Amino acid sequence: MTYGQRLKFIRNFRGMTQAELGSACNLGKNGHIYIAQYECGTRTPREDRNAVLAKALNVNPKMLMWNPDDIYESICYQIRWACILPADDVTFDAMHYVLEQLQEMNDRNGDFLEGRMTERECVEKLLQDMEEKE
Repeated sequence: MTYGQRLKFIRNFRGMTQAELGSACNLGKNGHIYIAQYECGTRTPREDRNAVLAKALNVNPKMLMWNPDDIYESICYQIRWACILPADDVTFDAMHYVLEQLQEMNDRNGDFLEGRMTERECVEKLLQDMEEKE
């Protein structure tokens, strides 16, 4: 999902037009043009402009733009968006499967952190646990 798709989804979810969002961000009389360009991907806002957009939409700026080099942050936000707006070919069962796998990994990590298994046992379980999705 692109920045523009996320922006458009949240804007529509908030019931705002491009002009209203541009105005709320003090982007001037042509603010709607900036919003349209962000949504179609011809422009990408700087971090400070992203913060202004996020504030106007009442969301954390990272819901729109996160650090792709931070693998953990990227995974978390991508999963969050996959739950909010799954791809057309993704069923509820598929998302449920992903969330179950994450829960199992979390449980394994907890077993390790609480001393119920060694790090080696934890890694071995993680390597073998994921069953083929039917």
